[in-house]
Amino acid sequence: MRINHNISALKATSLLNRNNSAMEKNIEKLSSGYKINRAADDGAGMAISKKMRLQIRALDQASQNSADGISVIQTAEGALNEVTSMLQRMRELSVQAANGSYTLSDRETIQKEIDQLNSEIQRVSESTEFNTKTLLDGSLDRKTYTNNASVEVSYTSDAVKAGAYSVKVNQAPEKAAVVGGTLTNTATNISATEAGVITINGEQITINEGDTMTEVYERIRLAGDSMGIDVYPTDGTSKTSLADGAKLKFETKQYGSSESVSITTENAALAAKLGLSTTNSAAGKDVKLTLNSPLDDTATVKTDGGIATITDLNGVEIQLQVKSDVGTGTVNFNVLDAGSLVLQVGAANKQTLEINLPRVDCATLGLENLNVCTEKSATKSINKIDDAISKVTDIRAKLGAYQNRLDHAVNNLDTVSLNLDEALSRITDTDMAKEMTKYTQNQVLVQAGSSVLAQANELPQTVLSLLQG
Repeated sequence: MRINHNISALKATSLLNRNNSAMEKNIEKLSSGYKINRAADDGAGMAISKKMRLQIRALDQASQNSADGISVIQTAEGALNEVTSMLQRMRELSVQAANGSYTLSDRETIQKEIDQLNSEIQRVSESTEFNTKTLLDGSLDRKTYTNNASVEVSYTSDAVKAGAYSVKVNQAPEKAAVVGGTLTNTATNISATEAGVITINGEQITINEGDTMTEVYERIRLAGDSMGIDVYPTDGTSKTSLADGAKLKFETKQYGSSESVSITTENAALAAKLGLSTTNSAAGKDVKLTLNSPLDDTATVKTDGGIATITDLNGVEIQLQVKSDVGTGTVNFNVLDAGSLVLQVGAANKQTLEINLPRVDCATLGLENLNVCTEKSATKSINKIDDAISKVTDIRAKLGAYQNRLDHAVNNLDTVSLNLDEALSRITDTDMAKEMTKYTQNQVLVQAGSSVLAQANELPQTVLSLLQG
């Protein structure tokens, strides 16, 4: 029997410390809910769990990004829904104005509402925003550039690949215009022989004896304006009165072959007073283009005034707006994969979705200077509004497709995140029943070890009994 080294007590102490340490880890795992609280618990498991947590957080943010994208689309689509409602009202008014039972005054009243609706469509285009980003002004569409300032690419469909394209302009768009002869005797009033009726595009304007030329001009100018025709002296000195040496010009506000000016009067003296013939007419011209490679292989072009729409059976659509000063010759333009609204819809780099929000305003819809003050112009307006409704409907359909895709993206991201959460749980979460069993086992061992250690520490006391005996 030895008293310097109590081997039994040392062994009991070692085992007690080991069991106590194990019990402390059991308590830590039970209280935290995690079986990996430090790298020493499971180095490989901790490394895997950290990467999985990073992935889960990225997936959750991507899901939120996709949900934000849906909100953007819903905002734009809601605005386009109102544009569609306004276009339907404009069509209704145009059908009403096309009826022969209405007078010029009636149609002018209808025109005022159409002008207001046009202005509201323009305002919607310029002011529809999400988080300060304007959605319908073309700033979130693919960027395009041309080498001619008189040609603008106002719309490209998603099927148009990024790259260089070109067209040849063979004819610039023109307005219909009638220019009279040089005016003389503008200071004298209308005489009895000069009084009569002048008809402009089917609308009659009565010129009375004693009217001043300023009164005549103002009457003609206002009537022309209501019919979509600008009337002004070519010398440009004044737009409210006429002077000797000027020429009276009648010019449509819009471009295209569907535009025309017809001025007639049975009074040759009245015609001469205004520098006109008894019969005067002119027609506008559409822009004429020839498609170059690669567009010339499958695409066709349709023109209306200064708007040229290039399409093919594969969904390619390019809309060009051509000004009257374009000249003739080749125009090059580039379509870039830049400028679109880019949504980060995945957890990794390049997992993005590009959303193109085209410009939707009066110019791109072909509604500028829409006029219903004559039966002919009202009928033409119906066709223009039908085209605008069709275009807005196509854009809304595209936005609907984007939204459906994002809905599926959100569902997929949420599912992947949930599955990763479940996998992470198996790696890091404590099995409470199993850990409680271990805790109870270690607790019993600690209690037993403490009792045994106390007894082992009492063993050296028996040596005293030997010495006393």
